[in-house]
Amino acid sequence: MESRSRIPLRFALAAATALLALWLLRKALAPFFLAMVLAYLLGPLVDRLAGRLGRPWSVVAVLSGFVASVAGLLLLLVPWLADQGERLAASLPGWKQALDAKLLPWLQAHPAWQARLDRGLAGLDPGLLLRGLQATGGGLLGCFLDLLALILVPLILYYLLLEGPRLVANLQTLAPPRHRERLDRMVGSIHQRLGGYIRGQAAVAAAMALLQGIALAILGVPYAWLLGLVAGVSNVVPYSPYLTALPPAMVLAYLDGGRSGHLLTIAAVFIAVQKAEAFYFTPVWVGRASRLHPLEVLLALTAFGFWFGVLGLIFAVPLAVVLKVVAEELLMDYRAHPWFGEES
Repeated sequence: MESRSRIPLRFALAAATALLALWLLRKALAPFFLAMVLAYLLGPLVDRLAGRLGRPWSVVAVLSGFVASVAGLLLLLVPWLADQGERLAASLPGWKQALDAKLLPWLQAHPAWQARLDRGLAGLDPGLLLRGLQATGGGLLGCFLDLLALILVPLILYYLLLEGPRLVANLQTLAPPRHRERLDRMVGSIHQRLGGYIRGQAAVAAAMALLQGIALAILGVPYAWLLGLVAGVSNVVPYSPYLTALPPAMVLAYLDGGRSGHLLTIAAVFIAVQKAEAFYFTPVWVGRASRLHPLEVLLALTAFGFWFGVLGLIFAVPLAVVLKVVAEELLMDYRAHPWFGEES
């Protein structure tokens, strides 16, 4: 007879198989993950309108407004991004001449670095980028699947907003009744923290894109608003704007004739704006909701980034939120155990 205190082996194997299937199908499930993020963003508004319009009509109203907003934003951004790309392509020959004028005298004075640069350029494979795009689904089939995923996101989002609470309630009924109270508490805590984190992170990304764009524009950096947008979007992965936006800003300012003092000012202002994010925006808008210490965020980024690459960096903080809720429950069990309070 199986012990009630242990999970039967067949159930444990079924759960392990389900987790393995989720991992193997992670690319196919990308539209579901994106729809879940959007559901966290739009869910509170749907809940607020549901009392007046009913949940089906509130979902339709919120989703219609969201789709119209995204379409309007794309109508503004796509022509602007296309114009920025054309300007960037047209300015490349001039920047190459400026780079040659600035770099060649220094390289001629340092032959060792000239030899290293020549070896590095000789080792570049022109077909490497093309093969990389093909390996990541850049072919016709990959484009078709990506388009299909984008089409599926609004449909998945509709059903998550409409039937999400009932779906969660049905999943909770799978837990043994003796553990249901604890599971409800854990799921509620995870839901609250993840929702606060996702909504706060979206607000922080928008604020950082605006602030960095203004700062770089005031300092006269070429393509300041484009770099600000890059900084805001990449802020989803903490600390990444230092790699995705600051080096290009420094290079563009240098090629545009910036001196050492100007470059140092750009770096100082960029770091100051990022510190405002680290000391105010993220702790107030994100940290209070996720209840994660900065050291826990760094540990999550390091661990999940090492294990799962870029995907791990993106989902590091949400996974850390889930693990912390579980760890808090285990810590409660540890403190409640007779061994913890036993005196020698």
